[in-house]
Amino acid sequence: MNRWLQQRWFRWLGYVACWTLFALFFISEDVSRSAYQGRPIEWRGYLVVWLTTAAAWALLTPIVWHLAGRFPIERQHWWRSIVVHFIAGVTFALVEEAIFALITPRFGLPWFKPSFVATFRAVLPIDLHLNLIMYWLILGAHHTFIYYRRYREREREAARLELRASELQNQLGQARLDALKMQLRPHFLFNTLNAIVVLVRQGRNREADQMLTDLSELLRQSLASDQVQEIPLREEIDFLQRYLDIERVRFHDRLAVEMSFDPETMDAAVPCLILQPLVENAIRHGIARTAAGGRVSVRSRLIDSMLEIQVYNDGPAVSSQANTKTGVGLSNTRARLQELYQHQQSLRVEAVRGGGFTVTVRLPFH
Repeated sequence: MNRWLQQRWFRWLGYVACWTLFALFFISEDVSRSAYQGRPIEWRGYLVVWLTTAAAWALLTPIVWHLAGRFPIERQHWWRSIVVHFIAGVTFALVEEAIFALITPRFGLPWFKPSFVATFRAVLPIDLHLNLIMYWLILGAHHTFIYYRRYREREREAARLELRASELQNQLGQARLDALKMQLRPHFLFNTLNAIVVLVRQGRNREADQMLTDLSELLRQSLASDQVQEIPLREEIDFLQRYLDIERVRFHDRLAVEMSFDPETMDAAVPCLILQPLVENAIRHGIARTAAGGRVSVRSRLIDSMLEIQVYNDGPAVSSQANTKTGVGLSNTRARLQELYQHQQSLRVEAVRGGGFTVTVRLPFH
């Protein structure tokens, strides 16, 4: 409450100071003119006349301000407002002169007769035009203030809407990424459960039991990273190792895996579940298609400001176009990279002469 009163006190003090400066401006004009013409400077008269004028308008301005807000000059009904303010301008000019004629005779100035009527008649032709100008200046100041306030409000509203749109866009992007992650999990889960069913039918119960154990641990780790889109590469490699433990149960000696990760890339931020679908794609469309099995190579390196991840398999020769269109894994990975990094990423599938293909992912290093 004290702060509110303090603010009002400062506003009124500033208001009085502005009208005092108005009076001092015209006093300085009269003083300069008298000095230039070589006439004596009537300090007392100048102070009385202009301080009285300033005080009268200081009293009338709040009423003019209210009237300006009640009848704004806008596109609709502008003519009505013009008529109202013309009549009000003349009225306020006469009221100001009446206040002036009531006060100044009490100071015994030689310029005016010591009566209200005589003083009013004397100042009427002198101050009427000035008072009309004062009214319209106050009216213009009110409209300038209102238009500026509306402009600032529109700016704030535009900024708020822009911020809200940005937040909604981020939420939409996050929802898309979460949906893509959710789509990867059942895709991987169904493939693994299908492999477990095959092991059970083949009577390889110990291996099926080991695969179930590895699968539960893999899902637990996957759910632990549910709230993040990016994790350090070293954590993604740990997740990939658990997935490969499952695949080794299926393929035994038919699957050979080579990993080569530059030490400087181990702490690089990468999308969660980025390696597993790439390696699964290499195994499914490469190693699993030949009875002899094969080799999968995974490596990372830093090229300028980009992190490059490559997954290679030496399976049967297939066209890169065919591999580009393979399944959920690659399509979801490409969509997630686009959502996270926009044009700063790439995913290429290239056939290797003599057999196999390489998937190369590039994304910003951070």
